[in-house]
Amino acid sequence: MIVALDYTTLAPALRMARQLQGLVETVKVGSVLFTACGPLAIQRMQALGFRVMLDLKFLDIPSTVEQSCRAATAHRVSMITVHASGEPSMLTAAVRGVREEAKRLRVPPPLLLGVTVLTSVGQASPRVLQQRVLQRALAAEKAGCDGVVASAHEAPALRKRLAHRTKIICPGIRPACAAPFGSDGGAAGRPAHAANSDQQRVVTPREALARGADALVIGRPITAAMRPRAALQQILDEMRGGEDHVNA
Repeated sequence: MIVALDYTTLAPALRMARQLQGLVETVKVGSVLFTACGPLAIQRMQALGFRVMLDLKFLDIPSTVEQSCRAATAHRVSMITVHASGEPSMLTAAVRGVREEAKRLRVPPPLLLGVTVLTSVGQASPRVLQQRVLQRALAAEKAGCDGVVASAHEAPALRKRLAHRTKIICPGIRPACAAPFGSDGGAAGRPAHAANSDQQRVVTPREALARGADALVIGRPITAAMRPRAALQQILDEMRGGEDHVNA
């Protein structure tokens, strides 16, 4: 479980993180919170005992992405995302940046994850989307990435084609138990996003695990809930039920 903290200021993100302590180990700092607060967001989450997934989806010329990955590694994050639509030399440069910087600092290298196709993309046919996801995932794996980020809709095909060690991280998770939620654009301590309309390819935690996901990224069903800790616990219970279902 990775909880996405997409807030426009640090204070509500920290309040939410404190509510979730003890139930989850990893939080996601994405472009919203990082743009607003910078590396301080990472540092404060780590000070609370969380591992951090830095989700900035680097996509640029190879040298820029390499230096960005070096800088991210220096922050001791646990996961870094790059966009797998980038050219192969960019992905290779990202891998080099992570591994060389981790070696220089004598720290464990973070997992480098290639983002395939966003879960907001839903206009293309399922076959076209799956082909695009597979192509980008295989390119990321070939470059040396540790895993991919993809909708659970494509997870079964990915699990068949990717090496067992390659992680599949699935966003776009909407628990069966989740109530409808809205947003006020990040004001008053609420997470900054529209309601459900931007997520086109969604599944439940149970479905994602059954399809081969290694980890799930969940945000608003927790952070926009009236009782976030209770919502998280209910989702974790649903995930455990999914594991029982998979192993049955």
